[in-house]
Amino acid sequence: MNNGLVMRDAALAGLGVTLLPSFFVHDELKAASLVHVDVDPEAEGAELYMAYTRDRGASAKVAALIESLRLSFGDPPYWDLQTMQPDT
Repeated sequence: MNNGLVMRDAALAGLGVTLLPSFFVHDELKAASLVHVDVDPEAEGAELYMAYTRDRGASAKVAALIESLRLSFGDPPYWDLQTMQPDT
């Protein structure tokens, strides 16, 4: 399969193990409907780049988008932060 949502749903249905980015399954991991299995492969990271003209700099809209993305995703992103912390 090449669709993360279908892969997640298949794992939820008990059809096997899947390797997915944590943002696809953070709610399911938190609810314990899926469990994390550490098989030691490290998935490749991804970068997001914003392109704008160098001579004019980022417009206010582009700067606002960049800041919004930084706040939304964070480092680590909120979905990883929630799954890394044990429930208290």
